[in-house]
Amino acid sequence: MTEDVLVVEKLEKRYGSVRALGRLTFRVPKGAFFGLFGRNGAGKTTTLDIVTGLLMRDSGRVTILGEQLRVEPEPETKARFGYVAGHLQLYDWMTCREHVEFVSQFYPTWDREREQELLAMFRIPLDQRVGTLSAGQNAQAQLLMALAHRPELLLIDEPGNLDAVVRQRLMETMIEAIADEETTVVMASHIISELDGVCDHLCIIDRGAALTSGPVESLAESVRRVHYRGVKQVPLSVTGEGGFRVERHGDEARAVIVGYTPERAEALARELGAESHETERLGLQELFVALTEDRE
Repeated sequence: MTEDVLVVEKLEKRYGSVRALGRLTFRVPKGAFFGLFGRNGAGKTTTLDIVTGLLMRDSGRVTILGEQLRVEPEPETKARFGYVAGHLQLYDWMTCREHVEFVSQFYPTWDREREQELLAMFRIPLDQRVGTLSAGQNAQAQLLMALAHRPELLLIDEPGNLDAVVRQRLMETMIEAIADEETTVVMASHIISELDGVCDHLCIIDRGAALTSGPVESLAESVRRVHYRGVKQVPLSVTGEGGFRVERHGDEARAVIVGYTPERAEALARELGAESHETERLGLQELFVALTEDRE
């Protein structure tokens, strides 16, 4: 059985009357590239802030790297993961060189060779004060300090300030680390297309709750779009029991079936009086849209 490096169970968080998270549950297996997907405001940052101990949860349970979280991870656990997020603040008055040296003292596994590789990749101006860095440079500095100690678990929240070249190099670095069985990656993003073909596990959240979670291959098999031709009866738009959502255009209809099986597609064909039908497998972007487009 694969070891889980992060387990989130029935996580809840409210800000006054606003529910940010509602019984959110997912598991991240060791060695996975895990995508935490959702629209802006879905609860991704709140989730990662709770997981890393920056934010108190109202209820639920978090287990990170084998430690069941009380308020925040113990120092020994913190030394085993890295967290990169746009809202995290570095010490503005330090130079980048001073900041790297300061942070390195907290990590027994800090790797100077990896540090130099990352410095070459990100081209961080070491003699420049952190407070004068651009948003993109700040994100790169955070990534360096999160990666140089070779974390067992890397958590990244919306790496939107990185240019295309750096993003590509970062992806390659993370994929290599996963292949070497060094690191598990959790990346929260609303841009699903950039991780299509990269992540092997995912959780899609909306309004603080998980719509689906698990291995990408299994989820791709369980949600299909089916095109029906020669349709004789169906309302213009209907969401049926069992995850059917049907849209009709003339004598054709299109249905997204959650929990897809050939038998369910055939049963719907009979219900529609369709002459024929064909099944379409969805990419991550289409899967996300299919699961969230009727939840406005």
